Amino acid sequence: MDTKTITKELSQFHGTAEYHKHLFPGISPILITDGCKYIRDSCNAYWLFDALLSYQTHNALRDVNFQVWEFRRLKKDLSRVLTCRQDSDKKPIITQFIEFSDFPLDCIKIWVIDKVALLPSEY
Repeated sequence: MDTKTITKELSQFHGTAEYHKHLFPGISPILITDGCKYIRDSCNAYWLFDALLSYQTHNALRDVNFQVWEFRRLKKDLSRVLTCRQDSDKKPIITQFIEFSDFPLDCIKIWVIDKVALLPSEY
């Protein structure tokens, strides 16, 4: 799917009609909203939600109920960085560099609030 179509579709997510489980072996599931399910399914980004879920047991996130995750392109090559902050103006708690990703968007922000992953527009 092309970037324009994805961006257009994402602009339509405000709130959610349903919550969906995202499972990862051995770790409790997180719930994802309709917008996150769209990202996961349309962009073939199950791995992105696996990463968010796998970090939920990290000591640095133990008492962080509001997490701001950002996955963005670093250069014009296909390298990326995944970060997590307590708030937009804070330094990253988690930083993971990814050498290659074919994720279609230059940047996506996902909030995790009390084990529910949502797009900022769905808050």
